[in-house]
Amino acid sequence: MTSIIPRSDTRTVHQAPIQCALLNSARFEPTRTYDYSADGLCYEVTSKLAPEAEVCILMDNYAPDRSGPEAYRSYVARIRWIHLLSINGRDRYAAGAQIVARSHDILTSEEQLPKIRCDLCGRIEPRHRIQSTGTGVDLCQKCMKHFSNIPSQKIRQCVERFLLGNVI
Repeated sequence: MTSIIPRSDTRTVHQAPIQCALLNSARFEPTRTYDYSADGLCYEVTSKLAPEAEVCILMDNYAPDRSGPEAYRSYVARIRWIHLLSINGRDRYAAGAQIVARSHDILTSEEQLPKIRCDLCGRIEPRHRIQSTGTGVDLCQKCMKHFSNIPSQKIRQCVERFLLGNVI
């Protein structure tokens, strides 16, 4: 039996026209949102997307002076879930997406996303792919995997202190 994870933010019903495409793709599809929260939105799509797929969402009613999803021109989001809908005899899908980046410019490719450097290997990655240890150390996924295998005692504290630059 699966456990239901409660949402961290409340959802606000909001239907708005949008354009959506997979990240790094130029094939935008017109669709609409159902609702949004501080860290995600639910919208309609015509084809089933894979969970963890990254998408670009463009707001048709961009208005930077308003609150809500139209306050930004584009979003990059990661698909978290997808459900089949039947609307007027046509199969459609509702997709839940977690926002990983938002901009007043149009973000359609990974190269346009804000980037950050891994504190251990120096690799430059998009910000949403970098993980924080909780003490101010930012690591790429590969380095975080190795860091997580270090016993959480004195050795890990020493590695974190070294990566922070011994400023504490």
